[in-house]
Amino acid sequence: MSALRDFSANRPVFTSIILWVLAILLTVGCFTYQDKTGPTYPLEGDFETTDGMVHFKFLRSENIGTGLKIMLTEPVPEGLTGNVKYRRFKSNDDWSFLPMQKGEFEFTRRGRTETVSGFGAELPSLDVRAGKYEFFVYIKTAAGEPVSITGSNPVYARYKGAVPVFALLPHIFIIFISMTFGIRTVFEALIDGNFKWMLWSTIISLILGAFLLGPWVQWYAFGVWWSGFPFGYDWTDNKVLVGMAFWLLAAYLNRGDHRNRWSIYLAGIVTLVVYFIPHSIFGSEFDYRTGTGRGTVG
Repeated sequence: MSALRDFSANRPVFTSIILWVLAILLTVGCFTYQDKTGPTYPLEGDFETTDGMVHFKFLRSENIGTGLKIMLTEPVPEGLTGNVKYRRFKSNDDWSFLPMQKGEFEFTRRGRTETVSGFGAELPSLDVRAGKYEFFVYIKTAAGEPVSITGSNPVYARYKGAVPVFALLPHIFIIFISMTFGIRTVFEALIDGNFKWMLWSTIISLILGAFLLGPWVQWYAFGVWWSGFPFGYDWTDNKVLVGMAFWLLAAYLNRGDHRNRWSIYLAGIVTLVVYFIPHSIFGSEFDYRTGTGRGTVG
């Protein structure tokens, strides 16, 4: 560690540039993981059949008023057919079945529209925020028996209110800035540099992105401002609460002339850990059996 400090002392500008680049790259990696493990990212993969490989893409999040697309993308083996078995999650509904048809299927995710050709089905839109579908997709080759792509595990898809871009993009951008500052603060502490202004930049941007803009996005999506502690169990809300607690602890231990680099390391580790918790665990969910919801006004 002393060698790193000596290097940074001899080449401060070069070291700062390298550390900022590393912080940005790590933040991009964390955001990519969060995106792909969250419900807004389609369940996507390949399934092998006796007639060849089938690529599937199942949407797991949609806006109220838009049908839920469940797709097998081209090329689809000749003679293959598919059916979707579905019902509303936490309801007393019987299972319904919908055959998959050949065609083009268009969907929009975070303002970007994509069109997929192949076989697919479109489930009717649910009409309450945080209402969910559970479904299975069965495919059958010309000479085989129907088989579920996900085995005995259903796929879950949640509905939400539309979140306007002017609310969503600033939230994502400021959270990205906060994460970058947090990682960069840890790097600066490692070289025993001037990390205090970075520490406060982390805290201020986290307050703006997670505790001001985040509830605004949540209100559009589910009609509530906060669904974490003490009002609920949404880990998306709770994990930023935990992260903030450790950054505030670091700020307290580094107040005035005090310097406590270990508190910075701890806050950075906690931040990375909470970012690797998949998005929306124990999140908003409507129960059709009771007509009430968790983290939603329905």
